[in-house]
Amino acid sequence: MRTIGATLAAHIGSEVTTLATCWKITLTNATVKAFTDHDSNVIVGGVTYLAASAYTASDVDTAGELNVDNLEVAGFISSPSITKADLLAGLWDYAAIEMFLVNWAAPTTGTIIQRSGVLGEVTLDRGQFKAELRGLMQAYTATLCELTSPPCRANLGDSRCGVALGPFTVTGAVTAISADNLTLGDTSRTEAGPTGGIAISGITQANPGVVTLASTIDLAVGSAVTVSGVVGMVQVNGTTLFRNPNLGKTTFELGVDTSAYPARTSGGTVTPLGGDSGYFDRGVITFTSGPNTGLSQEVKSYVTGQLTLILPMPYTVAVGNTYSLIAGCDKSFPTCRDRFDNVVNFRGEPYLPGLDKMVQVGRKSV
Repeated sequence: MRTIGATLAAHIGSEVTTLATCWKITLTNATVKAFTDHDSNVIVGGVTYLAASAYTASDVDTAGELNVDNLEVAGFISSPSITKADLLAGLWDYAAIEMFLVNWAAPTTGTIIQRSGVLGEVTLDRGQFKAELRGLMQAYTATLCELTSPPCRANLGDSRCGVALGPFTVTGAVTAISADNLTLGDTSRTEAGPTGGIAISGITQANPGVVTLASTIDLAVGSAVTVSGVVGMVQVNGTTLFRNPNLGKTTFELGVDTSAYPARTSGGTVTPLGGDSGYFDRGVITFTSGPNTGLSQEVKSYVTGQLTLILPMPYTVAVGNTYSLIAGCDKSFPTCRDRFDNVVNFRGEPYLPGLDKMVQVGRKSV
């Protein structure tokens, strides 16, 4: 039951009201962001709620059962308080939020709490963000038991896994970075990568650019490969390519316009992906200096001296930024056994019969 002060209640009952909706959001790093749908800033309880004309809110979905109340907010990143980098860094994901009504002409007369809870995952698309407010009943939707699965359900190094991460953690500094903030180079990384790499003998400056290999490579159409170690035309390092059926076994189309790139001067390797994985595939990199300090990202693929991330880091990575890097674990039984010697703590059921066995029609024995 809501309690409303007498002055505010009288104002609501009047013919003309000056009500505004306010949002107070506490990010995961404890930073407080405050907004209002009024056309001017509103100060409530010493907190300044910024006018946010560039967002729209949906109706609140409320039910009498124990369902989670839902409300979606969408808008454009037009406020200095809402930056693309912070959204990508995950600072807004699952932030605590309080939504209330206030008389903007007399904010000291009290507030009417409408909703409180947490934001769901915030998505970003073409400069527009979407966030879903999940009510307090969200806590009751947590899964209290585990389902069986062939891969391990523990995370490498957690209390259930039990692996000490020290022997599988390395440190280093970035020696090269792609323009899209997605591919990092570090010449000190000599751990094993996937095998079968073929040396590059040339790359054209054209649209699209074409890579010529020093020897043939036999891959099926659609096979993924990655480029690493190119000097000069460094922008192509980390590019994931796909075998082009219209070219020979010694050439690939990059799929990007390289006409504006500097010429390749030397080096470069094309390495097939999807077979034997690199040591840091599915590993986690955490930056220890620079604007991304304390932020982590999963590694998509690794070849010797080069890491390609699942998503780019939210803030610009610079040469010299330091990091720590944990070896990858694909949660399979062979990796647990061969790389980490940790079968005793494996949290999957690789030999449990699957759905095919459950629905299999009986067969007559001969």
